[in-house]
Amino acid sequence: MKNVDFIIVGQGIAGSMIAWFLKQHRQSFIVIDKQRTPTASTIAAGVINPVTGRKMVKTWKIDDVLPFAKQTYREMESELGVRFFYEQEIYKIFTSTEDIGIWNHRKDDVAYTNYIGDIVTLDESGVEAPFGAGIIKNACWLDMPIFTQSIRNYLLENGCLIDEEVNYDALKIGEQITYQNWEAQHIIFCEGFRANSNPFFPNLPFTFAKGEQLLIRSTALNTNKILNRNIFVIPKGNHTYQVGATYVWNDMTEQITNEGRLELTEKLEKLMSCSYDILEEKAAIRPTTKDRRPFVDQHPIHKNLYIFNGMGTKGISLSPFFANHFIDCILKDKPIMQEILLNRFLV
Repeated sequence: MKNVDFIIVGQGIAGSMIAWFLKQHRQSFIVIDKQRTPTASTIAAGVINPVTGRKMVKTWKIDDVLPFAKQTYREMESELGVRFFYEQEIYKIFTSTEDIGIWNHRKDDVAYTNYIGDIVTLDESGVEAPFGAGIIKNACWLDMPIFTQSIRNYLLENGCLIDEEVNYDALKIGEQITYQNWEAQHIIFCEGFRANSNPFFPNLPFTFAKGEQLLIRSTALNTNKILNRNIFVIPKGNHTYQVGATYVWNDMTEQITNEGRLELTEKLEKLMSCSYDILEEKAAIRPTTKDRRPFVDQHPIHKNLYIFNGMGTKGISLSPFFANHFIDCILKDKPIMQEILLNRFLV
């Protein structure tokens, strides 16, 4: 029997961050994860957008989570020797004078000083922006395929990965947790969408959201800026751009659809006026929650079982901060923030 401190189930953005902070605390662990393509983590746009929606509202806890995320990703790049994190402004394309008014109102608010920048004219070839665009400062993006593969390579090189689907029936829960020939003190489930099959945390109020995205190529579109007008257009080099994403709540298949493609192309054609070719289409299910807050908690009966899930569309920004908080709480027996506990739905 091989002994570790923790078993982690899942290696998306959530499981990767749990593994990272366990490593930082010198805890031993094994990750159980079957590599799939695509997943919500691997196809995510990877953008950290500090202000969202037509009203340009700051995202939840952004003043806390953004600096921590930046620091964490830089440290990970340094240690892993791989580049996957980029600080890059977002150009929010306006659709009316009302949008400009909302922007200027936010810019006058001292709470938005770090995020709301100047209004500019976009003169890039192929971009439609007759009302101009506002610069969202302190935005970033994470190259998710490179990030998740870099973490996976690290796990493989250090013998910390079981490349298979978790078999719940093989988990023996007691004072110690056993799985095959592994024994651990704790287990943390970070399964994303596949949490809907987890027998230990059933009936959680997830509101899973399917997302579809495109990879396009256009030699006529000439920009190195991240553009946003209902969808993101992210330059990926060699005249290619990532475009996404859709939000669908009534289709939980991981298949691309004509409806998804049509929605994206219709939005794209309002943002750009040039021709393009679709190179690739992907779909995956996001682990979103009823109140758009994560599920981070201990099992009510089995005190060595935990869940770290529900990061939804904000996983890139939220996961580092809350993974660090969660591991600190487990190791030091500290209380977890009430806002992310499962029992918040009972209050």
